[in-house]
Amino acid sequence: MRPLLPLLLALLLTGAVHAQHPGAGGIPLLVEQLAQAPETLPELPLKEARRTLPQARQRYQRGLPTGASFYLTARILNEAATPETVVLLVDQWQGSRISGRILRLDGSGRATPGSAVEFEETAVLDWVLLRPNGAEEGNYLGKFLDLEDRLATLHD
Repeated sequence: MRPLLPLLLALLLTGAVHAQHPGAGGIPLLVEQLAQAPETLPELPLKEARRTLPQARQRYQRGLPTGASFYLTARILNEAATPETVVLLVDQWQGSRISGRILRLDGSGRATPGSAVEFEETAVLDWVLLRPNGAEEGNYLGKFLDLEDRLATLHD
């Protein structure tokens, strides 16, 4: 499926992939995708996320629109001191230090905030700004994984 990578990246960067909405998966889908993702994540969407992270940080620090939420995908050490890729709801971001709560899926498939963590910005892989109407910005990794899954089902 390697020949599809340039196509996937082109779709992501041109905005041809529609924003995910809560009814279509959104944050719970991202949490699920990362739980099933291989240890080595695709580099192309991560590169775009890192490129746009400074602007996303500035927007967060200036203040989010009313009702908006800011999430990060990060690789942090879990309770067993092993690296884990997680989605976090950001509580505070000052300088290079970030604090947030790890999202886990509950029994009904909703992503709920759990354990509080603090980590360095260097652990961030991707970001998501979720507006009250369900529109999202960022989430390059999630959109890539979603599109990859959809293309895989077309080939089945």
